[in-house]
Amino acid sequence: MKNKIVILIGMFACFAVHAETDYIDMQIRELQQRRDALQAELDACEENTRKFKIAGVATLGATGVGVVGNIALHNEIKKIEQSKNGGGYGGGGSVAGIKTDTRSDEQKAEDRCEMFCEETPEEAAEIGCEC
Repeated sequence: MKNKIVILIGMFACFAVHAETDYIDMQIRELQQRRDALQAELDACEENTRKFKIAGVATLGATGVGVVGNIALHNEIKKIEQSKNGGGYGGGGSVAGIKTDTRSDEQKAEDRCEMFCEETPEEAAEIGCEC
């Protein structure tokens, strides 16, 4: 009779262990499904992040090109202004057919006075011109 009781207790223990392993297997499957869903979300997020990084690098590149273009344009404008003023890169003082005024200050003042005397003699007298 003692053997029957031991066998009976052993059978109940085996059934309990088997039921517990089924419950643990079910929990493992649920956790694996949850892990796979979270991994899919993470992959989607990484893809978006990669696209944002590419867009950011492209924006920085375009900005750099714009800055270089603006610097080149500024240098070109400066070069033209210097050549109009009679100095700088051109050497001759003219660019593309633009002639610079090579008259002396006295000649320019005389011409200015003549112009004022013809148009408004009062203003000519105010700036010191004799009409």
